[in-house]
Amino acid sequence: MAKIKKRADGRYVMTTTANGKRKYFYGNTKAEAQGKCDAYQSQVKKAAHFDDTLLFRDWVDIWVSLKEKSVTANTMQSYMGIINRYILPALGAMRLVDINYIVLRNLIGGMGLSSRTVAYTHTLLKSILHQAVIDEILYRNPMDKVPRPKQCKTREMVTLTKEQVKEYLSVITNKELYAIFKLAFTSGLRRSELLGLRWQDINFKAGTLTVNQTAVKIDGHSEISPTTKTKSSRRTITLDAETISVLKTHKKVVDVRRFQTFGWINNDLVFPGRSGGPRNPDELTKVSREYARKIGVEGFSMHGTRHTHATLLIEAGINFKVIQMRLGHSSFKETMDTYSHVTPTMEMDVITKIQNIF
Repeated sequence: MAKIKKRADGRYVMTTTANGKRKYFYGNTKAEAQGKCDAYQSQVKKAAHFDDTLLFRDWVDIWVSLKEKSVTANTMQSYMGIINRYILPALGAMRLVDINYIVLRNLIGGMGLSSRTVAYTHTLLKSILHQAVIDEILYRNPMDKVPRPKQCKTREMVTLTKEQVKEYLSVITNKELYAIFKLAFTSGLRRSELLGLRWQDINFKAGTLTVNQTAVKIDGHSEISPTTKTKSSRRTITLDAETISVLKTHKKVVDVRRFQTFGWINNDLVFPGRSGGPRNPDELTKVSREYARKIGVEGFSMHGTRHTHATLLIEAGINFKVIQMRLGHSSFKETMDTYSHVTPTMEMDVITKIQNIF
């Protein structure tokens, strides 16, 4: 039961107990103290575990401990980059209950960063605060009232033609890097999947490759992750005879380096780093651009090998469901949304078919 009394300084204090904690509400008048107490009790009724002492940064720690159980280490690192760089500096010291939609709207609206970064921050904040609603600490999510910023149209991914792929591979003099990019173009694997690939994942007799793990960069170090980007990323795909041959030759090169290297870390990796551990992903990103420039192509990236693979399959008339499976997309819609653009080759093919019809 709430009690109110007048203090020696003339102010009023109302005392009540909620969720096992004694709470004090002060005011210059009885009505002011009563109003603050009533407002608090209203919050408690709406949210069973309402806590007006919990700081936002402490709640983020709880959210992270819950979230890291369901996402990959690479994804978690991406989350923490946004949280530490943009969210905690602005909101960390505030009480969770004081964060309202005006505070959040001003944060999102005043970031002055790329639309993609702002949208990512919006998504993370909404998820963090949604968990507080689920746990009945807040009775509603203030991010629900903050509009998600529209993303500007991203620059179209640069892909290579069949002829350019051959030219690209011809400028690679390093045997191990040649094998990496040969497989990248013919399989469509993500960078992390290529670097996490093990020899036991390749069935030379069947001509298949299975994605079971990835290599990611965490806190500046390359590490093996036993997980894949999504559940559907764990897949088995077929390889062409030429790529299988390249990989067999590459295995001999790796075996020689393994026997010649003191302190070799045997992770069974197809594309190991200097001492057998996983390669630095940034190395591939850097050289992918360098090779592209050598053939006169600007704006190409390591991820462009994956887009090139998909685009060439589409041009060849391969069924989209097959492409979805090879790329490890979680849905057919994801594949369609990403690769539904029309290339010049596809347009010419349509013209040829129309001429044959009419």
